Amino acid sequence: MSDILDKVKQTRVRCSDEQFLEAVFSSKTYAEIASKTGQKVATTMARYSRTKAALAKKGEELPAMERAKPAKSVDNVEAMADVVRRLKAHRNS
Repeated sequence: MSDILDKVKQTRVRCSDEQFLEAVFSSKTYAEIASKTGQKVATTMARYSRTKAALAKKGEELPAMERAKPAKSVDNVEAMADVVRRLKAHRNS
């Protein structure tokens, strides 16, 4: 006998081109667009790229997007400097 597996059907978030472009022109980051359209950030980045390329052929441009800056509270520059010092000491030994 085979086991019966419950499959959860994934639902795709649909967003019209007009809604997507409105979100693009009112946002500065991919994450903002994703939150306005309900899509994943990776999906948003891919769609933005495809749309930008298609519009470039027609002579139109989309505003430049940025990735959201990570909210790090740990400064790891000193830790990296320690690693460099250790590696240099090891190499000179």
